[in-house]
Amino acid sequence: MKQRIVFLDWLRVIACLMVMIVHACECIYSNDYTFSFPSESAKNAIFFYQSFVRPTAVPLFLMASAFLLIPVKTDTIQFFKKRFTRVLIPLLVFLPLYAVLPTLWGAQTWADAVQELLHCYINFPVSGSHLWFVYMLLGLYLIMPVISPWLDKLSRKEELIYLGIWLFTCTFYRLRQLIGDNIFGECWWNPNATFYYVSGFAGYLLLAHYIRVHVKWSKKKIVSSCLPLLALLYAVCFFSANYYSTRATAPAVLEQDWQNLTPIAISMSFALFMLFTTIKGGTDSWLYHKVILPISTASYGMYLMHMLILPHWFGLYNTLLPAWLTIPATAISTYICSFVISWTISKLPFGKYIVG
Repeated sequence: MKQRIVFLDWLRVIACLMVMIVHACECIYSNDYTFSFPSESAKNAIFFYQSFVRPTAVPLFLMASAFLLIPVKTDTIQFFKKRFTRVLIPLLVFLPLYAVLPTLWGAQTWADAVQELLHCYINFPVSGSHLWFVYMLLGLYLIMPVISPWLDKLSRKEELIYLGIWLFTCTFYRLRQLIGDNIFGECWWNPNATFYYVSGFAGYLLLAHYIRVHVKWSKKKIVSSCLPLLALLYAVCFFSANYYSTRATAPAVLEQDWQNLTPIAISMSFALFMLFTTIKGGTDSWLYHKVILPISTASYGMYLMHMLILPHWFGLYNTLLPAWLTIPATAISTYICSFVISWTISKLPFGKYIVG
């Protein structure tokens, strides 16, 4: 077996569960366009979970990929062939499934399914909205070979400058509230203004590279620095959501400090990623070989399929349990089912083209 980076396997295992907790929470309060809370207890339960998992789950996945892949060491064609085979082909398999299967349990009409099927290769179906992540990831793959030669030559100071610029762009959601929607050259005929080209999720690629190359902290320093930072920012997210829950009318406002491209999310993701790096060794243990490694290997397939499974578990638990328990029960049950199905499919002759 090729050399594994153990902490990345642990990270994928945990981050995959975090994503499912995010979506279990959303089943309670949000339908993407509006939000409401069935009770004060349910609201507190949602904020308790979401304030930790929502800002960090997606960045952790991105940073894990970047930590492994950049700078790209192979030629561009080989890189694209390997990554797109593993990521794009399974996406093309699941898009029509999300277009059609929800019709079987009454989530949409057959007329809706036909429309979804006709458009599913243009953009994700409504029931597969979590697949936005895969589109974004494919876009990042496209630029990895482009930025790799630059990263090879970049000094620590230069990389910090670009990280600082990226961090500045992630304050714009607040800046727009203060001075207006259009800033730094933006207008209706030019949405791609000054900082457009150094913003977005590509910054997480740079952050992961910076950690791998330049951050050499001891375990003691990581724990003493990152745990308090994580706790502080978790509290900020919790109280921010609570504040906006009585003032906001749209999920975008309620969730603004949970979004992945904010200084809060970046700092939380950095702290959590650093804590994962303290996991060393253990490749000879039963737990790693029989639990962690198989789940890590199956995690992409689990991500692709979990929203075909999660609503059904939620429908069961939501009638039996309070929100505090419904959320983890839904996420864990979905997680187990997704793993079993993904792992089973991966053993088929062409399984890698279905679940990655």
